[in-house]
Amino acid sequence: KVDLVVVGSTAVCPRTGARVGKGEGFAELEYGMLRMMGAIDEKTLVVTSVNDVQVVDDIPADELLKHDVPVDVICTPTRIIRVPSSKPKPTGIYWDLL
Repeated sequence: KVDLVVVGSTAVCPRTGARVGKGEGFAELEYGMLRMMGAIDEKTLVVTSVNDVQVVDDIPADELLKHDVPVDVICTPTRIIRVPSSKPKPTGIYWDLL
């Protein structure tokens, strides 16, 4: 079983864990495959590493889709942020949304 998943982000919200990737859906596809294989579950930590300027408060969590992967931990060069709550994580691959 996988202990944690690291995803790339171009921006991430410390309040909700909402993240913006590169727009191609690769993190969502990989996360969905791991869920379908049983290698991870909803309790598996999702971590991202970004620069401090990439931590923003204006990513609207209510606009995230069911396939978007929120993060639990944000690592920057100066701090480690544990997200207090995040949106539900995907349970598999949503082909129609990728």
